[in-house]
Amino acid sequence: METRILKYFLTVAKMQNITRAAQELHITQPTLSRQLKQLEDELGTQLLIRGKREITLTAEGKMLEHRAQDILTLINQTTSEIQSFNHHELSGTINLGYVESNVSFFVDDLIAEFQTKYPLVKFQTYSAIGDDIKDKIDTGILDLGFVITPIETAKYNYLSLPIYERYGIFVNQTHPLAHQSTITADDLGDYPVIYPWRNILQNELSAVVGLDPQKLNIKITANLSPNSLPLVHQHDYCMLGIDSISRFNPYNDIVFVPFENYLQTSHRLIWRKNHHYSELIMTFIEFVKHHVSHETQA
Repeated sequence: METRILKYFLTVAKMQNITRAAQELHITQPTLSRQLKQLEDELGTQLLIRGKREITLTAEGKMLEHRAQDILTLINQTTSEIQSFNHHELSGTINLGYVESNVSFFVDDLIAEFQTKYPLVKFQTYSAIGDDIKDKIDTGILDLGFVITPIETAKYNYLSLPIYERYGIFVNQTHPLAHQSTITADDLGDYPVIYPWRNILQNELSAVVGLDPQKLNIKITANLSPNSLPLVHQHDYCMLGIDSISRFNPYNDIVFVPFENYLQTSHRLIWRKNHHYSELIMTFIEFVKHHVSHETQA
């Protein structure tokens, strides 16, 4: 399976039209159609449903689309790492994942400082929840990840970071709970709740805060809390989340109220165990360790 053909396939999947895809790729339509048919023959399955006006993907085609993107990403990363060996100065690309929390501001400062020291180094960043970041580290799409606890990291090397978050609720300032200094599980009563979907976090909220999902009026479970802020802004939803979401909040009428039973989370930098990393990645890990050590002593 040639990478060139994978690129052709991804272009067709994106454009949903053979003619437009051929124009994008600067090849003739018959050539593109023939290459796609050869790919289907090689895999022994139909990948495309050829309609009169547009092309859609079969289930197998959707699987290949996802895998092909990962394959090409890994090839580009490997090429970049190998080419970096030809430079006397540190160079290459670091693929970095991080959650949307206070750690993102920490990471931004790290990137700027690291690139000042090593100007040939580039970063490709990816923002997601911790479980998604772990999956992409496992498959090699990401080199490193900055994640928030609670999260299972037993199979990773990790560095604890002095960055903390407090859990509470986000409500519109007109909400009955908006003017309390803290809240308890009982205060949530029958108010409609937007709840985190990760089981490990739900267990932590139950153990520390006393929240029982069975007794809450959970209307929505969400993996990325900031995406639910419009519901809080326009309606009477209570959204559970970390206090740093306030820094991503575009609405002036949303307030954060922490839980009375203090639940504080921390962050970790994680990377694969028993994996050979390039000089570039190891240099960045040591750079973060030094930065954390300096902040801890300050």
